[in-house]
Parts: sequence; C-alpha cells; structure tokens
Amino acid sequence: MILKTNLRSATQYLVVLLAVCCSACGVYSFTGTSIAPDIKTISIQNFENSSGEGPANLTQLVTNNFKNYYQRNTNLTILQREGDLQLEGQIVSFTLTPVAVQREGNIDQATLNRLTLAVQIRFTNTKDPEQDFDQQFNITQEFPQNIDITQIPAATIDQLTERLVSDVFNKTVANW
Repeated sequence: MILKTNLRSATQYLVVLLAVCCSACGVYSFTGTSIAPDIKTISIQNFENSSGEGPANLTQLVTNNFKNYYQRNTNLTILQREGDLQLEGQIVSFTLTPVAVQREGNIDQATLNRLTLAVQIRFTNTKDPEQDFDQQFNITQEFPQNIDITQIPAATIDQLTERLVSDVFNKTVANW
C-alpha cells in the first residue's frame, strides 16, 4: 500500500516536473506550437485579393482570421510590422470549377462544383532564417451544381478560411 502511494506520488511529481520544464523552456506548449523562447512578436500584414474574385470583404475576413487564430493559439504579441515572425500574403485564387461532369443528350453538365481558395504566403523568421518560406496553400470544398459562386454562404467562406489558416499556422509555428 505504501509502495503504491509513493509510486503514484512520484509519477504525479514527474508529470508536473515535465509540464513545468516543457512550458518554461518555451520550445513546446500543449497547444502544439514550438516557438523559440526569444520569439515574442508576430506581424501579420493585410492580405490583398489578387484573384479579383470572392466577396467584397474577403481580404478583411482572411486577415482577421489569421490574426485571431495566432492570438488564440500563441502568446505572441501581434505588431503592425517588424515582428520576430512576419507573415504576409495574398489571395491568389477564389474559383468555382466543375469537377463532376455528366452528359445529358448533347449537353455536358456539371453535377458538382469545387470552390478553391488559395493564398500565397511569405513567412519570415527573423531569429532563424532557415525557417523562412514562400508557399501557396489551397483549400477546396465541393458544392452542388445549382450553387453559383455568389450564393456561397459567408459562414462557409469563413470555415474555409479557418482551415486554410490552420494549415499555415501548422507550417509556421507548429512545425507540422
């Protein structure tokens, strides 16, 4: 009985010690990020919509989702510019294309359309330039053929953007 109690206490002590060590060194957190302790800030520039498509507020939606996601999931302070980490990008695609085409008589008709949202991201880590990258990230979602690009609900676009932000976040600070 005494051995079980001591073993349980020792195990609990080790778990607490491990948690303190991991969070104190700043290299890993339980949110999945691996941010060096000397990195305190991030600057996220406003995204431009070079695709010319999408809702009028797409640039604002994408930019705000990036800022909100990093605020929720890191302890980094968001700066206007010159952060330890720097994120800038542009929306390069917001397109609806047919993906399932069926022939009815002499007419080819789409039975399914795919929305693609793509951003080109330039990431700079001023403390570790080996982590810098310039990469395109894409997210897609299928819709029935009777939905056109102007009928896609704002909530759906917001969800697509959140998935895209998650992918970029994982590449920048979670090293996934």
